[in-house]
Amino acid sequence: MHRLPRPIIRTGPTAGTDHRGPRTTRTALALAALALTLTACASPGAASPTPTDTGEARGHGYVEGASELAEPQLHLATADQAGTVELTDLLSEERATIAELGPLSALTGDGRFVAAHSEPAGTVTIIDTGVWTVDHEDHQHYYRAEPRVVGEVEGDGPADVIAGSTTTTVRFAGSGETVLLDTAALGTGDLAESGRIETSPGAPGLAVPIGETVVATDGSGRLRVHGADGELLDPSSASVTAADVLLAGCTEPAGTIATNVGVVIGCAEGALLAVVDRSSSDPDPVPAFEAIPYPQAVSADGRATSFHARPGRPTVAAVAGTSGVWLLDTRERRWTLLPTPTPLQLVTAVDDRDQHVVGLTTTGDLLVLDGATGAVTGSATALVGAADLAAGVQLEVDQNRAYLNLPSTRTVVEIDYGDAARIARTFTFDTAPAFFAETGR
Repeated sequence: MHRLPRPIIRTGPTAGTDHRGPRTTRTALALAALALTLTACASPGAASPTPTDTGEARGHGYVEGASELAEPQLHLATADQAGTVELTDLLSEERATIAELGPLSALTGDGRFVAAHSEPAGTVTIIDTGVWTVDHEDHQHYYRAEPRVVGEVEGDGPADVIAGSTTTTVRFAGSGETVLLDTAALGTGDLAESGRIETSPGAPGLAVPIGETVVATDGSGRLRVHGADGELLDPSSASVTAADVLLAGCTEPAGTIATNVGVVIGCAEGALLAVVDRSSSDPDPVPAFEAIPYPQAVSADGRATSFHARPGRPTVAAVAGTSGVWLLDTRERRWTLLPTPTPLQLVTAVDDRDQHVVGLTTTGDLLVLDGATGAVTGSATALVGAADLAAGVQLEVDQNRAYLNLPSTRTVVEIDYGDAARIARTFTFDTAPAFFAETGR
């Protein structure tokens, strides 16, 4: 039997090294969260050490060479289709080129790392933008270090990249093989492989890291539970058997996102929510899975297949076909359908005190919705032209602003969604920002 090439891992050069070469891909990057595993924070009320550039004081998520600062170091990582990756400081508006990668088709991040997909399909480059936030719910820590290219993972066909606290998955559709990377090692500049999962070549599917495990589709599209080394967990275990029964009720899995409650996997029936009990005495607890069915019959075109939200919040949003927006509150285990006056192309949940939801319509209007009532509280009419709508744009939100790239005008616009979708700033680039991600969040 012919064996497809195994993915190859290459460690990265320093930022700015030229990697130009002929490449192609047709899929968007799925990177719900390349979340870095970080040292646990001290208990509330304990003195907070402030790391220095020499690393004399450590903890609270500190990584060698990083400095802790008093406010989030928000940046935009942008890339043109030729593969030039730039980093724009949203505080000072200073800009620097951090990598030259060759032709790209996507760039998406988790708040610190960005992953770039090459053209042709088959290479994923992970870049550390050097800015990140460690969120401990009641307080945060903000860090800054030098940006760098971590390295490349090469395989067969388009790839999806999804990350969790322990493992980052890189699944190549052509071979059906998933490379498992040690997430913590990314913060030290190392692509360390912990295992692999093999499925049928070309079959649709996903591989989602959840706690110390990975949930991945097998050759028939059924979800199975694996360890961080890629091996199937003992099917005779009571906890795994119970999970397997519930996972069997999730057909046609598509779309995933991490919230501060657990990890969501989209299903034809609704969603699965995987929650890890961190208080368990088991050093490698199997996630507990809960089904959250749709509240009504949903057609294949109307189901949620791509989830988006401000990182670290319980409520996520998804386009509901031509009907409007699906909101999934993972804390309440509840779906809500919000009709919109025009079908949406993109949507994301801010999940703040005012329950803002930000969406882009199929006609190029930016809408701000009240997540409780569905009322339109702000809009920017005809913000995106037909060419950019057809090519595809990206929408990201943080605690105060939303960002949208407009490649045809070589700009990224900053939107104050709390002020009726007012355009707060416009960033202009020398080349078209075809892809972008906000980091430092």
